[in-house]
Amino acid sequence: MRVVCAWCGAVLSEGEGQVSHGICPGCSELFERAYLRALRDRARRQRRRGRPPAGAPLPGFEAAMGGRPACGPRSVTSAGAG
Repeated sequence: MRVVCAWCGAVLSEGEGQVSHGICPGCSELFERAYLRALRDRARRQRRRGRPPAGAPLPGFEAAMGGRPACGPRSVTSAGAG
């Protein structure tokens, strides 16, 4: 059986009769690098998508505050006064 690379067509092993397909070391390396780069890029996009923009309120924070602003005018008291 003759075996050829399914990507580039290089002959991997000679034989008679039927032809089978495999992947040569060069195409395998290119594919693996492209695959790992795609995984890295996908993870990077997911991390970016998950971040709230700067200054955005934390999820659930406004509801926990009962609609009150988180920062605003407050009276300042000292711990020893009273």
